[in-house]
Amino acid sequence: MRERRQKKGHPLSAIRSPLSALGLAVVAMVGSARAEGPVDMGASVSVTVEANGDTTVEVKRGDLKVKSGGHEAWVGAGDSIRASKGKPLKKVLVGPVLVAPADQATVGTLDVGFTWQKVPGASRYLLELSTAPEFSSARSQTVDSTRGSLHLDPATWYWRVVAIDADGAPGKRSMPRRLTIDTTPPKLKTGKPEWR
Repeated sequence: MRERRQKKGHPLSAIRSPLSALGLAVVAMVGSARAEGPVDMGASVSVTVEANGDTTVEVKRGDLKVKSGGHEAWVGAGDSIRASKGKPLKKVLVGPVLVAPADQATVGTLDVGFTWQKVPGASRYLLELSTAPEFSSARSQTVDSTRGSLHLDPATWYWRVVAIDADGAPGKRSMPRRLTIDTTPPKLKTGKPEWR
């Protein structure tokens, strides 16, 4: 395999330094082509570095081999992997698929049940709710199954779920949904009956 030289200012050159500084190496693979280092071969990734140094690589398109601390793993499109100092690479659990209530639903009760699909590898789930779409002040409930129930005030709520693995590591969050709780009783129209 011939090594390709990277052009100065290439979009992936921006992630080369942070990845190398974190002790991560990335191999891109699209189809049968492979390339060591940050060579653009159609792969699209997102890299997040937390304050403690934990690094998450999310593959949006293509396949990548990620190496860290003597460990390596292939990551495919739609999957993510987390590298923590001194620990083996760990696949990040996918975000749960929410089932009910439906997005944009309106319910007339204060006690609301929530359900979602099971995530392989999850040992429990964190149900998060907030009246703010950015979840700036969220309520949460940890459950061992794929359902939770909460008593909520009448308002517009946003909800999402995070799968948690046996080691306590959170996965990706589900896409949030909006829910309106309206307990206003229906108005009864009264009037003079019409006789026919």
